[in-house]
Amino acid sequence: MASGVHGPFRPGTGATPPYLAGRSTEKALFREWLAELAQRIPPGTQVVLYGPRGNGKTVLLDWLEKEASCFSGVTTAVLRPAEVSDPERLTDMLAPKSWWRRLAGSGFAVGGFSWRPGAAPAPAAGDVLIARAKAHPLVMVVDEAHTLRLDVGRVLLNAAQEAGREHPFLLVLAGTPNLEGRLNAMGVSFWDRARQLGIGRLDAKATVEAFRRPFEAAGNRVDDGALAEMVRLSHGYPFFIQLLGREAWAEVALPGTSGVLTQAALARAKPGFEHRKRDYYRQRYRDLEDRGLLAAGRAVAEAFHGTPVLDTADLREAISGATPDQDSSAIARTQRALSDLGFIWGASPDPSWEPGIPSLMDYVREHSGGR
Repeated sequence: MASGVHGPFRPGTGATPPYLAGRSTEKALFREWLAELAQRIPPGTQVVLYGPRGNGKTVLLDWLEKEASCFSGVTTAVLRPAEVSDPERLTDMLAPKSWWRRLAGSGFAVGGFSWRPGAAPAPAAGDVLIARAKAHPLVMVVDEAHTLRLDVGRVLLNAAQEAGREHPFLLVLAGTPNLEGRLNAMGVSFWDRARQLGIGRLDAKATVEAFRRPFEAAGNRVDDGALAEMVRLSHGYPFFIQLLGREAWAEVALPGTSGVLTQAALARAKPGFEHRKRDYYRQRYRDLEDRGLLAAGRAVAEAFHGTPVLDTADLREAISGATPDQDSSAIARTQRALSDLGFIWGASPDPSWEPGIPSLMDYVREHSGGR
């Protein structure tokens, strides 16, 4: 039986959880692309991960970086949008001195001449990526890609398309649902031909495994009643799975406990989870208020009451009822704004819509009545 009170669950850190459940399709695709890179075969695509916050995009990127190390010769690089203030800075970020010293020796040929990172004139970003991919197959990861500056993103995406055409290079972008609009605003044609992977909540089976396996790996156990209640409380939302898992773990890790998470033990863990969840929902509620979306959010929450999905027509009808002066274009923009916040979620090209987190809908109905 594990003795650590905090256990393996790590809510909000972005670190790989003790068991990465429910992402078998995405992991299989990434392994296929990594195998191609290891054989110096261009994957023939770039990748866009998108979905509401808290659903594990950063976790999947963390898993990808670790998994890449298992494929001979494949290297990974992380580009952080906040660190790239302009396109000129991008070249230095694509070939940092740490990489150059470790792998490139005294210099390397880029764009027809020998260049050292930081030297002037700087080569084109595409030439740098090609040089890196020629030296070692490369996966470049960009988290929070929806925050990329438009001018920086335009250069990066064009460079990635150039490098990935004939060289072992894979660009992986991850961001919230408004990443699509951000990429469109960059005015490049690459992104709509990329492999797009929607990252949403876990289904019930995957949620069970996300809770059960970490407990069992440490010699603990969750009884069936407690497990069913954990699935219900978390709604399959990965952030809540980690949050509830952490609170529940303490109930089997304390001295004198049996190592079995019973329904009674879960009941003791529930208040701490509910307190953290309410704090999270207050933040989401303020987001709706700050963006002038509270009335529309409440109407959508009412429309979802008693049904798990809405089609686009019913969703827009609900929005229209809350904002009667809006024309169809304004209603569509409101729908997009609610999606960008993760309040609603639809992953397919013409989706049926579902709540980003069902219990958030309950919170909005409860706290916005009469407004």
